[in-house]
Amino acid sequence: MGNEKSNLKLKLHEIKSKIKQLKLRKQEEKYIEEIICPFCNKKFDGSNIPYVNSHVKDCAYSKIAKLTPCILYPTSLDYELNELILINILEYERHQPNQFIGLRIEDKINELKAEITKKKEVDKVPISLYLERENLLDDTLKAIKWNNNLYKDWKIHYRGEEGIDAGGLLRDFFSNIFEILEGEQLKLFVRGESSDISFILNPFLMQNEKNFEYCRLIGTLLAKAIIQSVTINICFNKLMYKMILCERIEFDDLIFIDSQLYNSLKNLKENLELYNFDGNGNNDMIKELELNYSIEMKDCYNHVHSFELVKNGRNIIVENLDDFIQRRLNFLIGIYEPFIKQIRDSFYRHLPSDKIKCLNSNELELLLNGRPFIEVEEWKTYTEYKGQYKADHIVIKWFWDILSELSQKELSNILLFATGSTRVPLGGFEELSNNGNKSKFTIESVNYVRNKRNFIRAHTCFNRIDLPSYPNKQELRQAIKFVSENQIWGFGEE
Repeated sequence: MGNEKSNLKLKLHEIKSKIKQLKLRKQEEKYIEEIICPFCNKKFDGSNIPYVNSHVKDCAYSKIAKLTPCILYPTSLDYELNELILINILEYERHQPNQFIGLRIEDKINELKAEITKKKEVDKVPISLYLERENLLDDTLKAIKWNNNLYKDWKIHYRGEEGIDAGGLLRDFFSNIFEILEGEQLKLFVRGESSDISFILNPFLMQNEKNFEYCRLIGTLLAKAIIQSVTINICFNKLMYKMILCERIEFDDLIFIDSQLYNSLKNLKENLELYNFDGNGNNDMIKELELNYSIEMKDCYNHVHSFELVKNGRNIIVENLDDFIQRRLNFLIGIYEPFIKQIRDSFYRHLPSDKIKCLNSNELELLLNGRPFIEVEEWKTYTEYKGQYKADHIVIKWFWDILSELSQKELSNILLFATGSTRVPLGGFEELSNNGNKSKFTIESVNYVRNKRNFIRAHTCFNRIDLPSYPNKQELRQAIKFVSENQIWGFGEE
């Protein structure tokens, strides 16, 4: 009898303990901050984070699915396209890069920014752009058409949202618009067949006004990002930057477009040097391979397009490998040039072109994209603290210890959460800015409330996070993990 009472008391204790846990969980759920879907404005209490993430992803896909894919050339028009490519090669060769060898990149960029500053001082009244997330591409095209003075600051306003743009919404806008432009639904870009993840314009785009309009938009957005000192996360293929600046395209550049073709041609060149090579690229061995002056390329729908590098090229056997390679490179230039020209002309129209032409392709990529790697120690060095926090505070020490353990992808997500950008400016964390003015990364203390979900809150407009005074490192780690594993934007109102 005594054992039965003991067992009964034990069970009752367990039940009470479970009820208490459920009550605490409900209390936690009650205080979770409200989450709003950025696409349909549906509100969630945040108690089921996986469901919220799933909804936002599905909602985003449904909105993007409404985009009309760009029109491509059908294979039946390959002959006409081939004729256009030959004309485009001559157009590209008229441009000559105007680079100043020996100048440091810092000096080039300082001169460029000085010219931009002079123009910005003429009119400091900002322009408000009213946009809808679900119709962002068309709204952007219309807004820029009527507000084409890029030397006025842009203030982004999303209809149905209360966020006030002090810089963070602009960075969010750049992330969203390039995600659409580079996205698979529009088919404006395709992924280069190389080892790195990079995108280049779809080579089979129809040369029509709509596709040209998208390209002009890209050039305008690139110029605006430079003018307003916004680091943007775009995955342009390196060849894109070279062609925008009209740099000479070399054999090694093939690797950015088709690494398999590049490696095959490279091996062939190296093998020829071991045989009867006459110094001009001629060799009987090439004839035996029976290469001809024609190529085949697949488009994004796996349709095979056929082209001739010279007239009647299918019937001409290659006798000079260097000649074949150069014609292959010329073809590469020609198929992209009509669209790159639209980007280039729009880009140069808004910027001091003489200063831009001083840059080489690697420098232009760094200027737009910022540094590819995030150094935690540098981040820590150029951070300011507010409230009760100082560099030697235990929570701050935990914070940097945890960040030092994260991958580059996770660090990028935290940087995105805090600043609205996944990349560090070219000048490093010291150059973090807000509308062109320096604005250091800042950590401000907020109270930790027991039995509540204590989220880290971000103010992307000011490169600042509100960090609760967590009682232990494990709880802080969980909060950072939530941010680092998800692409989250934080917009706080001041």
